[in-house]
Amino acid sequence: GIDRVLYVGNSTDNGEFNSADLDSASQALEYKFAARVTASAPVSPVHLVVGLIGGEVHRFNVVTKQSELVVDLDTDITSFSHDSFSGRVYAGLRTLEIVSFDPFTGDVDGFDTMPGKGRVTVSPGGGLYFAPAKYIAPGVLLRYPLPDTL
Repeated sequence: GIDRVLYVGNSTDNGEFNSADLDSASQALEYKFAARVTASAPVSPVHLVVGLIGGEVHRFNVVTKQSELVVDLDTDITSFSHDSFSGRVYAGLRTLEIVSFDPFTGDVDGFDTMPGKGRVTVSPGGGLYFAPAKYIAPGVLLRYPLPDTL
């Protein structure tokens, strides 16, 4: 992020959310979630969404060190990517569904289906890309167009 601090889950224990400060070369435990962290993405200068095994999505504030449940997607989350144009977060799910959600209200919409196991990421050009998990089965990158109006 702009503060040169990275956040990572499970680096010391399942559910632990740690920071790594690149300037001071230090690491700190920021929060202990109830389950393994499977995805995270920044959604504002002070907020990250954090996905847990099982499907809970929490919004974590890096200043106050508080977490709030936003929504439960009821299935394992494999990836998150934030669309800064719409403010929505796209989530790849274990069921191969792709959903989008508002990180502040928890409003969820279906989006599409991934062709196989992999990850999703928003591109600056207005597309959502699917990258296959090539160690499981080779595949191709796919691009889904994102809405261009709010």
